Amino acid sequence: MSVPIRYKHRIEYALLRTAVFFINCFPVRLILLFCTATGWLAWIVVPFRLRVTTKNMRLAFADHNRQQRMRLLRSAYIEVCRTFGIVFILHRRRVQQMITEAAVDGIEILKKAHAEGRGVILTTCHACWFEACFAWFNRSSLPTTLIYQKQRNPLANAFFLAARQRGSSQLDHVTSNEKLAVYERILRQKRILIVSLDQNYREKGTPVSFFGHTFSCAKGAGLLHLKTGAPVLSCVYWMENERLHLAFKKVYLPEYHQTDEVAINDVCARAVRHFEPFFRSHPEQWFSLYHRLWSKKRAFYPRVKRTIRDIFGQTGKPGESPARHSSR
Repeated sequence: MSVPIRYKHRIEYALLRTAVFFINCFPVRLILLFCTATGWLAWIVVPFRLRVTTKNMRLAFADHNRQQRMRLLRSAYIEVCRTFGIVFILHRRRVQQMITEAAVDGIEILKKAHAEGRGVILTTCHACWFEACFAWFNRSSLPTTLIYQKQRNPLANAFFLAARQRGSSQLDHVTSNEKLAVYERILRQKRILIVSLDQNYREKGTPVSFFGHTFSCAKGAGLLHLKTGAPVLSCVYWMENERLHLAFKKVYLPEYHQTDEVAINDVCARAVRHFEPFFRSHPEQWFSLYHRLWSKKRAFYPRVKRTIRDIFGQTGKPGESPARHSSR
């Protein structure tokens, strides 16, 4: 059902296009430097969702001390601002070249699974640089459909879909509000279906362990595998040394004899396990860090008092933190 275009939608869209126009008056490197500076400013002055990010970092990296976690948080705020910047310059030649020249590990695994002819359930996570990742699929030779959350502003929604599909037509979109039968039909068309798992779906999900704590994962990947037999793979993506990386792995599953909650949970849990080591290696590129993963209750996320050392503390010597930092 189409959303009626309201006056406020037109104003928001006009502001969006104006911002895109002015941002693209500058070289790509200068834009990314500006985004880095914006990340620093956000971290120092207005660290958005600080309660959530601090609690999530503490739960996920309990083996880190406070200063190590604060350093990771600072890097995360800078990285997420750089990520938002890439959305507005996705069409630029340098960015398109970066996407085309991405380092891809496990592409033969993905192609082999696709060649089976049952479609592929490609589970992924919410990391930074997601727009660059999806643009790579659009430029690949692989017929892919992305399950996405539709924006409230229909004009802005159409703008971002068009930007993601620029230059090719391999990537289709389907909203997360569709019935399961729609996703089954996509798999029967022998397409790769991208499903994001690291969100808290509360009563609609299935409980799985993530960083040693239980959260409610979407059931879709499990249901679709049990109903269609489509293979399940995982995909992670990150930026390192100014180069985009993607990695695909097979999620090894046993044979299930019935479609029930136990089987659904097992499929989803096995897929989610692929993302924890990735975020341990690249914590600064964890986009879901800003989401209420383990609880929706505000009281779960206490107020955070930061010291000058928390804000401006030194980066630290290599190897001091168990997590590996990606270089800029």
